[in-house]
Amino acid sequence: MSLPAAFRHRDLEFLVEVGETAAAEILLIYHDNFTVEYKDGYEPVTLADRQANRLISRLLAERFPEDGLLTEEEGVQAPSAPASGRVWFVDPIDGTKEFIRKNGEFAIQIGAARDGKMEIGLVLQPTTGDIWLGAIGEGCRHRSSRNEWSDVRIVAPAPETGVIVAMSRSHPSGLAHRTAEALGMAGTFIHGSVGLKLMGIANGQGHFYLNDSNSTKAWDIASPEILFTEAGGIVTDLLGQRFVYSASDPFHHNGLLASCDAKLHQRILDLVAKNSSVPPRMRR
Repeated sequence: MSLPAAFRHRDLEFLVEVGETAAAEILLIYHDNFTVEYKDGYEPVTLADRQANRLISRLLAERFPEDGLLTEEEGVQAPSAPASGRVWFVDPIDGTKEFIRKNGEFAIQIGAARDGKMEIGLVLQPTTGDIWLGAIGEGCRHRSSRNEWSDVRIVAPAPETGVIVAMSRSHPSGLAHRTAEALGMAGTFIHGSVGLKLMGIANGQGHFYLNDSNSTKAWDIASPEILFTEAGGIVTDLLGQRFVYSASDPFHHNGLLASCDAKLHQRILDLVAKNSSVPPRMRR
């Protein structure tokens, strides 16, 4: 498969191959009957999550034996402090609830961080064939189902009023809704997968996404972050701090905020800081 000439990172082509191989495996199960189990008593998981997780993990481990590997379904599968300094973060199906509902709003997310900072990433929507791909300093690009590549770039700042907030279909945030109302909410953009929400914002469908659940983990946001920031967006926690990616601590405390420009991002952080409903564990 030919990648855009602007991409120079040597691992991007292999990353797409891994994603497409996993997508084919996932779709076989998606279009069939499958059962739903629950991790820790409440998080749904299917055979597709587990098989895709094993497949992606095996392909990455064979190709990059000196890298670390952290996946949603199996945790750390390689040294948390690898000799290469690089760790892969894998969410085989981001949006398992949407997979179960068969509404197509789920994605494969694979990304790698070197010394805590994201280096490359992929988000792939199996049901449509859409791929978003990026590398640090090389931008973000989208390949449609027609196999055409295009640049993904946020070109317009958010308006002073009339913002559109991206909301989760399965667990919408009350704080996000109140923040959007304070800014002058013009509407909502609803999606299942975190990666698809951020790619929607980058494509102009919304202006920000806020998650204050404190349940965000590295594999949820790793690949979407580098794609979104390479497109010109901003991603931090709700204290305004950048995420550090480590296999030894996959939890991202203090929530998540992704927005399309710096001015809006700061306005939202200020509103969150003043909001009395912010959980005490997010205060310092």
